[in-house]
Amino acid sequence: MSFAELVLRIGVTFVSWVMLYMHLLMMLVVRLAQCPGGDVSPWQVTLMTGAMAFGSSFALLYGHGVRGMRDVFRYFALPLLVLVPWALWLSLPYLTGTTFGTLGVCEVRLAEISGAGAAGWQRVWAPVQLIVLLAIAVNGWRAWRPDAGQHP
Repeated sequence: MSFAELVLRIGVTFVSWVMLYMHLLMMLVVRLAQCPGGDVSPWQVTLMTGAMAFGSSFALLYGHGVRGMRDVFRYFALPLLVLVPWALWLSLPYLTGTTFGTLGVCEVRLAEISGAGAAGWQRVWAPVQLIVLLAIAVNGWRAWRPDAGQHP
């Protein structure tokens, strides 16, 4: 393995972990949005970071095949034990209120009904986040396993 490939593999894996944690932290603070005037930009941003985190979750094992790196990157998965269930718990009210209900994300956040209703992208926000969280959980588990990154 050349030095360039070694650096690329380690870099891709590290950036993938950073992208996952960036998205999870954004999921945890999206509920702090105050919704002044119905501003839904924090939820739109988490849709974009969710797409990046979904792709990054599949690149986690790229650097695990480098000798000695498996044990280093393996422990990056430990915070997922807390962050993924917490993000899942915080996104469930949006699944019931926006996807299956008629409330917008700000209405669910503020627990009040303004009558504005949910836009089309707001209805898919919670299911998209659930899919992203599932991908993060599955690929985080794959990264935690002792045989992560080893090819048969």
